[in-house]
Amino acid sequence: MIIDDETFTQIALHIRRASDGLLGAARQMAVLCDPDNEGDLRKQGLTDAVEALVAMNEEFIVLERILRAVWEANRQEKELPS
Repeated sequence: MIIDDETFTQIALHIRRASDGLLGAARQMAVLCDPDNEGDLRKQGLTDAVEALVAMNEEFIVLERILRAVWEANRQEKELPS
């Protein structure tokens, strides 16, 4: 099976969103590691980092579902009699 344009675009989009989430979490971790940041700024950095990681996880879950669907479609296509 050759992957269709829509599925390919969905995969690319979710990879991009996961990548953005990873970058956002890394930026927030930098805020947490900065000894000059204290109190509310540090607490907000932790909250933002957790939110970015959760968003990234959600993108990976959707991406996994799409890839499993493509895999299943390929498996079914191979089982069809020629």
